[in-house]
Amino acid sequence: MSRGTTLYTGIVLYSTLDPEASAMLVEDELITWIGAEDSAQALHPDAEQIDATGCLVTPGFVDAASTADGSAPDPGETVHAAASGIVMRLPGPTGMRDGVHVLAPLSESAPYRTLTASGVPLALGSAGVDEHRDPWAWVRAVSEQGPAQERLSARAAYLAATRGGLRLAGVWHPGSLQTALPATFVIWEPWDLTVRGTGSERDTWSADPRARTPLLPDLSVGTPRALRTVSHGEILHDILDEVTGDDG
Repeated sequence: MSRGTTLYTGIVLYSTLDPEASAMLVEDELITWIGAEDSAQALHPDAEQIDATGCLVTPGFVDAASTADGSAPDPGETVHAAASGIVMRLPGPTGMRDGVHVLAPLSESAPYRTLTASGVPLALGSAGVDEHRDPWAWVRAVSEQGPAQERLSARAAYLAATRGGLRLAGVWHPGSLQTALPATFVIWEPWDLTVRGTGSERDTWSADPRARTPLLPDLSVGTPRALRTVSHGEILHDILDEVTGDDG
């Protein structure tokens, strides 16, 4: 689909730089502004506005082991992957690849915390198994399953499933959304959001943005749907209008 200038409002933005941001401007292939919704319309009156109230907007997932045998991913699977919030698929097996330990947490267990404590960056993937292509299930497995002493926080697991895969692909990314980044992101349906520590321990906190801790979906109640998946300004998957009733 074509690129343009779009202002998303009412959102919860996964951003460590501006955790209070509730609006984001996308121009062609870049995120060019984030900030408060009450300023957005005044600053960008000519942008196409999309009300995505309550939706979480995050960086997209990377399937770092999209094919078990290292063969090139099937181009026809792009739309299916995008519907799960996956913006990049990398061929290759699990194990060490280019200094990154690639894991398929739904197919195998691993000492996640031991690996990260030793300085080994992690990336996650499906190992080419169709039933294992829900990336939030990867996050859930790494943060909630296996020996408690080896689990990671949900945020660390999420970064492995996003930033870790980009690192394997040779792409730098801060792990959260900010201006001047490529417009590659996912809009998720409204969902209960939380901060979860390692294992079953949940941090006691209020949803105060001054904590500067990005929110993630509460995965104990399931997996949110990807409503819109965008890569470098190109919409790969889109059911946002069906859910919000916004016809643009």
